[in-house]
Amino acid sequence: MSSEIFHTHQHSLLFCATVLSSFFALTTIPSFIPCTLHLSILLFYAPLLFGNRSKTQILSLWLALTIVKSSHWFIPSLNALSTPSTSVVLLLAHGAVTSFVSLFSVLVYTRSRTRSSVPMLFPTLWATVWWTLALLSPVGYLTSWSPLTGLSNYDWLVSVFGGPARDWLVAAWAIVISEAFEMWYMGLEKPEEAPLISSVSSAPRAGNRFRGTLVFVLIALAIPPYFSPGPSLALPRPISATDSTPLTVGCVLPRAKGDQKLSFEDFLNETKTMADRTNIALWPEGAVSFANEKDREKSLVKLQNVTEKSRDLLVGVSFEESYVDPSGRSMSRTGLALVSKYSATEMIYYKRNLVPIAESFRLQKSTNPPQLLTYDIKLPKWAPKETRPISITASICLDLAMPDPFIDLKKRPNLILAPARTWDIAVGIAMWEQAKQRALELNSMVLWCDGGEGGVSGIAAPEQGMKEVMQAGAGSWMRTVGLEYPANDRRTLYATMGSGIPILLMWASVGVVLGSGRFGRILPILRNLQQRFLHWRDSRRVQTEEGNLLLD
Repeated sequence: MSSEIFHTHQHSLLFCATVLSSFFALTTIPSFIPCTLHLSILLFYAPLLFGNRSKTQILSLWLALTIVKSSHWFIPSLNALSTPSTSVVLLLAHGAVTSFVSLFSVLVYTRSRTRSSVPMLFPTLWATVWWTLALLSPVGYLTSWSPLTGLSNYDWLVSVFGGPARDWLVAAWAIVISEAFEMWYMGLEKPEEAPLISSVSSAPRAGNRFRGTLVFVLIALAIPPYFSPGPSLALPRPISATDSTPLTVGCVLPRAKGDQKLSFEDFLNETKTMADRTNIALWPEGAVSFANEKDREKSLVKLQNVTEKSRDLLVGVSFEESYVDPSGRSMSRTGLALVSKYSATEMIYYKRNLVPIAESFRLQKSTNPPQLLTYDIKLPKWAPKETRPISITASICLDLAMPDPFIDLKKRPNLILAPARTWDIAVGIAMWEQAKQRALELNSMVLWCDGGEGGVSGIAAPEQGMKEVMQAGAGSWMRTVGLEYPANDRRTLYATMGSGIPILLMWASVGVVLGSGRFGRILPILRNLQQRFLHWRDSRRVQTEEGNLLLD
């Protein structure tokens, strides 16, 4: 009975299943399992959807996916710009693009299956598409279909292959599950009925062994964490061990009085209360505004006087300042300055990726990559050395949603200072997850300090099991963490080669599989030719021997 219902209402049931699964998959924080299930259903539905060449059905699904994707970002988008209507239009446009790209990728793979059966093709295509889209998008991975949570046993692959590994895994498991659906359907199919997956049944069966290999690879890649605890089983490093450097970090988030805007003095006074107990204190993005560079230098000197009274306090001050470019135009930018008792500007970094329209119209982005600062931290009396160096770099909010933001660093940073200011808690949590991914890719630690409305703050260090938000909203906080000693400054494989090389390696593996498949089809032909040649040679030899006997 159930099989008859499915056969009768194939389009309607699969359409509804695709849209319903997308509601759980395309959230502001995409998760691995919902994304995989949604893509599996879409792949199973694709031969029927595209095989009938019904433009109405395809357009309906495209529109439905666009609405579902946009609905999760609808409320956050209302406060993104001064005119909500503009935000909604941009949101729908972005949702339409991502949905179109996804459907087009599935279409390309569905059509290719009639000519070659290479399961690794779609995961590679899927990873390439989302990596390319993240490079081109002004918000990077922030609103993509790439999963941010739920990978667990596969987390260790992120430090090896970067973000593309997540998309490859989703698509690879989707291939496995969708083909399991196909086998189930073929079992239900009656002899007189036309097959749902007719285009697939004509694909060469030589690819079956590669599907088995794909399943084996996916299972094998999930096994290493059981033998060597990775990010999913990691624990914080002890802060009083001889092989650990204790570091107290803090987020400076003073509470505003009513609707009053916080001033430089408010942040300065709040920093004073933390100076004796903190090694590194970070102000949120755009905490203060400076009229020009001289105003900034003058204000930072005041802060330097505070750090001189402490042992080794380093303060990260995020600001907006006006400046005059070489052509004489007056412009503004967002930056982060590191202040210590040794210098009012130990290092300065300017934001490289601006929120479209909200920031891009009034601020100027930078093209300079983040630098690496080595700073000496004074230790407690029990430590064998009085000071130990740590390496610090910086990034500001949306910069952390981009692919390869730290590819120019020659060493691994011990700590990444990341001030932020998001306008909605959903955006804040989504950006927090992006920060965690960057920490995982570099095997490093991110101090995330969000001064936005309901913004979340915390320390992201997946390799030490630190993944949870410390606080939401205003209120300064501190935490002592342990850094590896001696510090390991070797970059992860991903940080060394970036995410472009893994994409090339994925396509190389597809080429190897295609090549081996073609060779497998050519080999019987070569053997047949060899047998014919041997038969011809034996015949010629027999004829020659018979001719010689006649002559004798």
